[in-house]
Amino acid sequence: MISTLLQSLAAVAIVMCIVAVGYLFAAKGFIKREHKGLMTKLIINAGMPALVMSNILGSLDLDSMGDPLVLIGIPVLSMASTLLIGIILSKLIKPLPVRRGGFIVMCAFSNSIFVGLPMNTGLFGDAAIPYVMIFYMVNTTFFWTVGNYLINKSGEAGRGQTAKPGLGKSLKKLLSPPLIALMIAIPLLVLEYFLKKDASFMQSFTAWGGHRYVTLVQSSFIKMCGYVGNIVTPLALLYIGSALHEYGFKSLKPDKDMWAAIAVRFIAAPAIMLLLCKLLGVNGVGSGVFVVEAAMPVMTQAVVLAASCDADESFVAAGMCLTTIGCFVLVPVLMLIMKAMGLV
Repeated sequence: MISTLLQSLAAVAIVMCIVAVGYLFAAKGFIKREHKGLMTKLIINAGMPALVMSNILGSLDLDSMGDPLVLIGIPVLSMASTLLIGIILSKLIKPLPVRRGGFIVMCAFSNSIFVGLPMNTGLFGDAAIPYVMIFYMVNTTFFWTVGNYLINKSGEAGRGQTAKPGLGKSLKKLLSPPLIALMIAIPLLVLEYFLKKDASFMQSFTAWGGHRYVTLVQSSFIKMCGYVGNIVTPLALLYIGSALHEYGFKSLKPDKDMWAAIAVRFIAAPAIMLLLCKLLGVNGVGSGVFVVEAAMPVMTQAVVLAASCDADESFVAAGMCLTTIGCFVLVPVLMLIMKAMGLV
């Protein structure tokens, strides 16, 4: 229990320290309002596509999983459920239109890599990495499709745009660089999975003299994507710190909208994942990772996307900070519940 608590605290402390640096840089005038546009463009147009390529093609190996379809299906069902809960709650409590999309996204999607990966490797060791990557793939796909659409709609409300955009403009907003990267990376991952299963193809490929050059190009591309993708989380956290300075600590005071989003993130999401793992017979490291991932804080990219779409970034930034602080208390409790249920 002490070890679990320390791992949780360390992951949270790293996040909050980088946010604090962003706050101090904004206070000193090093990060100005006019810099924020460049930061969002770097994250969305360069960093996120590279991070998607690096994590999916470089870290996710479907061949090492027991039943990939079941393991992918569990996060899909979980996120679809929390999305539905978020949509229903948004109709009941009626958050402002400018924050509605951010509210639903906060309910549904979690910080699966920067907080989730160190948290899970600290709890379960390196065996957690493939399950984290599966959750990340599903989480990122949902976020850059449904989440992107919802936050864009809130941004339109924030700009006072009432007329519905045409199909071309809607598709342009939906086809963001991270989504395009996903549309390339996932088919390549599936193709690699089936080619590795084909013994005759693998034998012919390894016998071919040029296979080492293909492998070199592939590994170099993934490494390059890793370098570029590594800017996403620290830059996003610096951005969040600067946004907190701009809006003040008063933005951290939770209202009814925030309490509802926190309740879904910390109660409903892990409870649904616990139930799905139990029903579908997923135990051990896989169930532990999925439940912890479901209870992770709000995505840092949600804040940046909200800012780029003119949605309520202060609300999402506050939610990200509050859920990050809260998760180190929640995770030890979840571990106790999972042990009592025989899942870990």
